[in-house]
Amino acid sequence: MAHLTNMAALFGQSTDGLSWPSISFALLVGALALSAYILLRRYRSRQLLIQRITELEALSDAGRALVAAQLDVDALAELIANEAGQVIDNRTFQVGLFEDTDYHILYWTIRGVRQEIPRTFDLSEDGGIISWVRTSKHPLLVRDFQREIDNLPAKPRYISTSPPRSAIFIPMVSGNDTIGIVAAQSGQPSRFTEEDLRRLTILANQAAAAIAHAQLFAQERRRAAHLELVGQIGLEISKVQNQEEIFDQVVKLTQETFDFHLVSIFGIDPLTGEIVIQASSGLELFSQDWRIQPGRGLIGTAVSTQQTIISNNTTEDELFIAKDNPLENSTRSEMALPLIVDGEVVGVLDVQSPKAGVLTRIEKMTLEALASEIAISISKLRQLARQREQAWLTTAQLQVAEAVSRSTDLEEILTAVNRLTTMLVGVPFCVILLWDEETAVYRGSYNIGFTTDGAALIQEQRLKIGDWPALDAVHVGQERIATQKVPAWLHNLEDNLPPPQKLLLLPVNTLNNLMGVMVVSNDVPALEQADVLQTPGRREELLDSISHQLARGLENWHLRNAQQEEAWVNTALFQVAATVNSLIDLNEILDTIARLVPMLVGVESCIILIWDEERQQFSPGPSFGINQMGRGLLETLALDQQEFDDITPKLADSLSPTGTYYVIQLPPWLEKVLGTEQAFGFPLNARGQLVGAMVIGSLMENGRSLSSRRLNILTGIAHQAATAVVNHHLYQEAAERNRLERELDVARGIQASLIPHGNPDIPGLRVASYWQAARQVSGDFYDFIPLRDGSWGIVVADVADKGIPAALFMALCRTIMRAVAISRGDPAEALRRANEIIDQDTQSDLFVTIFYAIWQPESGQIYYANGGHNPPLLLRRDGSRTLLTDHGMALGVLPDVDFETYTTPFLPGDTLLLYTDGVTEAMNEDLDEFGLQRLEHAAAAKQHRDASQIAHNITHAIQHHAGGTPQFDDITLVVVKRDEVSEAPEKVRRRNKRRSSA
Repeated sequence: MAHLTNMAALFGQSTDGLSWPSISFALLVGALALSAYILLRRYRSRQLLIQRITELEALSDAGRALVAAQLDVDALAELIANEAGQVIDNRTFQVGLFEDTDYHILYWTIRGVRQEIPRTFDLSEDGGIISWVRTSKHPLLVRDFQREIDNLPAKPRYISTSPPRSAIFIPMVSGNDTIGIVAAQSGQPSRFTEEDLRRLTILANQAAAAIAHAQLFAQERRRAAHLELVGQIGLEISKVQNQEEIFDQVVKLTQETFDFHLVSIFGIDPLTGEIVIQASSGLELFSQDWRIQPGRGLIGTAVSTQQTIISNNTTEDELFIAKDNPLENSTRSEMALPLIVDGEVVGVLDVQSPKAGVLTRIEKMTLEALASEIAISISKLRQLARQREQAWLTTAQLQVAEAVSRSTDLEEILTAVNRLTTMLVGVPFCVILLWDEETAVYRGSYNIGFTTDGAALIQEQRLKIGDWPALDAVHVGQERIATQKVPAWLHNLEDNLPPPQKLLLLPVNTLNNLMGVMVVSNDVPALEQADVLQTPGRREELLDSISHQLARGLENWHLRNAQQEEAWVNTALFQVAATVNSLIDLNEILDTIARLVPMLVGVESCIILIWDEERQQFSPGPSFGINQMGRGLLETLALDQQEFDDITPKLADSLSPTGTYYVIQLPPWLEKVLGTEQAFGFPLNARGQLVGAMVIGSLMENGRSLSSRRLNILTGIAHQAATAVVNHHLYQEAAERNRLERELDVARGIQASLIPHGNPDIPGLRVASYWQAARQVSGDFYDFIPLRDGSWGIVVADVADKGIPAALFMALCRTIMRAVAISRGDPAEALRRANEIIDQDTQSDLFVTIFYAIWQPESGQIYYANGGHNPPLLLRRDGSRTLLTDHGMALGVLPDVDFETYTTPFLPGDTLLLYTDGVTEAMNEDLDEFGLQRLEHAAAAKQHRDASQIAHNITHAIQHHAGGTPQFDDITLVVVKRDEVSEAPEKVRRRNKRRSSA
């Protein structure tokens, strides 16, 4: 007992209260409870571990199954769904893959019911949660859509009337790309947990690897098969030279390799630009004339954009257009690939499948390679066809050229061309209208393809300009023209053929001449199938070649016929020229021409009218074939230009290349003179001027009496008559000009005698002068006038005009100036008096500018007055320069003008330059004037030399500046220089006294 008590004390327990057994029992119960709890936790952990191991084994088995499965992508999708059912609820389950902006669902069940697959959705605009999972690569667990709708990263896209309440979306990621989605959905909220998300994520990662391998394997397998197909088709194409066989082989092999239910090849109609079917695996399509406009439907869009057009869901594609047949009605996918060669679309390869979403990038890449092979084959076929067409065209051209060159007769040429045209071009008829210059009409000629009456009707045609607008257009423009207006005389085709609906008119012309117009049918024959290898324009090219060959043949025929006429015309003109050249008198020449014209040309009468330039009217000249009464009436003829124009209302053959004569509508009195109702007027033009007219009277026959040969002769004779009149005028003008030249030479000599010769001996000065007229006579002058007191007057003047009037006025002004200067010692007074005399004694509008200076040797001063003249330039010995700018009014402008006298010292070594505006205004070829500055520089350069050297340097500078530019104005220059050492004033006075005594 004491031992127990000690034990109790040892454990800190009091023996008071509970007994030890009670405490022991409690301890035992607690130990048992703790053991039970521990055992329960260990049991649960074991069960959870077993469950985890089971799940991992299941996921591992699923992964191994996915990796080991040698299946295509569709079978893998179903295997993924089945394996997912081992770990989560997969009654509503979806496996889908991405391709560009499309989402292809490969496995789809809703509440355990399998849905139709494959299904394709476009995610380019609003991809919803699917696009978010694809972009973010993060899984998404939605426990309740209704409660979490505002917090979701993207709005779901429902395609069901009863949307799910919960869902799991797991991305299948391969490398850096999201290749697809695994999704499980349920109508119950909170149906999926984080464990479900984790388990499905593991499965999705394994599935992604399997699908990536399967896709790669499928791609390589398809690529190998497709490349084998392309190579096989290329080999087949190289063996076949026929378009139909090539297209049939391509359609057959493409359908067998790709398992398309419809493969078609379309070409481009070169005439209309429409898309036409050439070969198809659907015989019912190929048998129809199916034409598609560019830009319409998938095929038309491929042509207009030159890009491959793909529709993986034709039921929702507005561009899909189907013919009403079982094959196209069942089409769900279509791809149209343009066949392009050198940037040109030559056709379209179109494939169709009853399955939606089957046209991937692999098919696109392979079929585009196939399309390139087909395009190359079409290009080769087109080149071969063009070579054959060119060979045929060359042969046809040679046949036409040979037939035309072999024929020498006009009818033979036309017959050969008509027959070859209908045979080679394939037109039902051909008509050649020949242009007749004699009557200015198109006349019908030999034709083919018409009944007997129709051919005769065509040959009777005489079509004037204005009768048929289409023919007028060809005549003027000389280009081929198509028209739908068919004249009635072209309706009578042989073999009861209907009248043509369209015509093609081709000009038959050489480089310089229009020979005629060829008319053929422009109706396009109906063909069962368009020939896409045909080169556009070959028919027109052949017709152009035929028309050119015909033009050359007609030209050669005309040349052969014209050679004899030309020889005769030349002989006739030579006779006229020989006769005219042997005569001198104009009346004899014109009289001879008037007599020769009726004999050489065969006309009834001829009148030559001479144009009087002074009276501005025609006067009658020599005539022939006019009776005495007619000659009397003709002597009274005096037509002015307007009257002559009134009776010549129009040019004959105004549409012809010539137009060198007029058809004259004769007034009654002139009709009696010529004895004909109508006449022809040939203007006598020479050197661009009208010098007369030759009027020919001739009887009219069929609207016209003069042939082209006669017109050529008359034109040549008119030219010779005009030349004779002009030569006569030129002779008279030359004689008058020579007389005037002689008179001007006399006037120049007289004027030159008025200009001082040499340099006067002026005390204390050295003088040099230069005078050059712009024309034969001049309006400039200068003068040195000795005055009574020993002073000297110096004058430089410029008349405001040129030529003879200025020269006469200059002589008058010089005389007046000398008269008033001798008796007046004041320059201003001398100019005032000279102005009075000029104003009183002259009636012209001319005036003159004068600078008048008086040199007084005793004082060494210059007194001057300026009457509107250029200011003289004073060069001082020290190098300074001064313009004497004080001036007044020019003389001869107003009757009463006051002038003022100015004074300036003229020191030893000083130089005074007097000049006219011809010096400073001398211009070069750039219209740059010599100017005052250049004058100063030229004078200053020789300022310390004598006056003659200064003058020479200035004139040399002017000539150098002007170069080869003709002189525009008269040039006058006077250089006055004060001697360096002046004479003593007493010596000057003694000299002046001796002069006064003398």
